[in-house]
Amino acid sequence: MTLFDEVETRKSYYETLEVAETAETAEIKRAYFGKVRKYQPDRFPEEFKEIRAAYETLTDPEKRAEYDAVGSLPPYAASMLHDAQWYERAGKHGKAAECYQRILKRYPELDSVREQYAQFLLASDKTGKAAEVWEELSRRHPDNDGYLRELGRIYFERGWTQKAFDTAQRALNLDRSSIENWLFFIGSTTEQARNGQDIYDYINALALEALKVVRTDKKEEWKKIDLHAQVVITANAKNIPMSRDNLREIIRLVRGGGRNGQDNGSEAFREILNIVHPAGLGDLYPEIEELAKLLPDSGDAKSLRQLHEIKIFFDIQSLTKKGFHLVFHDLLTLLSLGLMEDEDELEILAMELTIIEDSALHPQLRRLKAEFPELYAIHGAFFNEALRSRNPEKMLYQREKKFNRLKREIGPVDDDPEYETAQPVRRAEPKVGRNDPCPCGSGKKYKRCCGA
Repeated sequence: MTLFDEVETRKSYYETLEVAETAETAEIKRAYFGKVRKYQPDRFPEEFKEIRAAYETLTDPEKRAEYDAVGSLPPYAASMLHDAQWYERAGKHGKAAECYQRILKRYPELDSVREQYAQFLLASDKTGKAAEVWEELSRRHPDNDGYLRELGRIYFERGWTQKAFDTAQRALNLDRSSIENWLFFIGSTTEQARNGQDIYDYINALALEALKVVRTDKKEEWKKIDLHAQVVITANAKNIPMSRDNLREIIRLVRGGGRNGQDNGSEAFREILNIVHPAGLGDLYPEIEELAKLLPDSGDAKSLRQLHEIKIFFDIQSLTKKGFHLVFHDLLTLLSLGLMEDEDELEILAMELTIIEDSALHPQLRRLKAEFPELYAIHGAFFNEALRSRNPEKMLYQREKKFNRLKREIGPVDDDPEYETAQPVRRAEPKVGRNDPCPCGSGKKYKRCCGA
């Protein structure tokens, strides 16, 4: 008789300690110490090992729950499954796989064991074998959308994106009220599935449809956080009001979702920050900041840097509302985006020429320095030169020369006859000399006032 044949005769841990399956931890401890006094390790080493294993398992809540989960199995299967789990924890994956296979060979109807075997294979990076087991489970239970989701995730992990999408579609067709099915379907959506539609528009439409049809208990509303995050990501830069509404909903769900809400909120927060460019979130900074304050792990260096970048764009976008000339908004936005192609440089030069030539913008430049020092620092070298230069004509000449040279080098973009290169803005009023009265009406000389 082999060891695998003998396990069917083993006692359960409860039988070993002679306690009921409902016994409290204190009762289990008393039974253990009574057994140890009777079966001392030096006289009964094998019995003591079994008693000790029973005690360690039944006094650990997680191990006991795992052990109890197999209590309804036949004795052979239960004991063999216990051995498989032990081998798995010990890193002996070959032995664990043999235990699972022996159980299923004797009891092929035990799909609960087959499911655990599939999870074991997946954890062991045997994704090909795991896929075969999930395929078998899906064939045996064609109405089980959970099995289809697990199978589709393995397909996606192995790079079989079309098979993953088709499987996700099958799961969703089985239950369109399941938020798990919707999230899986959205996550597996590929370019093949969109039929020429913009991928972001397609995913956005799916997320909005899901929010209308999913059904969750009030205690599990936090699960909708991921769907709202998808809307924020895909609607961004196209529909800011929609993004704001869904961000507000994420905040509400995080507040009411307890620890689960915080965990899901943290994942959504990181996904939004990592996918959407800070410029696209500038208008939403108040909501982003409020969400960050609700999440315990949003204070890491990366998140703080991303929040700061979003705030920069929020401040830039608020400039025109605060009375600043549009040229400051456009210049700082372009510089903050960091594009710097030749066309971008041409645009920047044109805006610099506008600021140099239009002396009425210099008071706003001083105000920018006082009220938004971080924005001022983005192009601080030029701004300082524009304010302090004693020879603005030289600044103007140098940039005009560079502007015209770059314009000749670039030429028409893509041979488009409608393309028009950005042109510097010329003032209509005459030039103000340094010793002339300042046009602001202060009565001082220009060099002592706005031209200082």
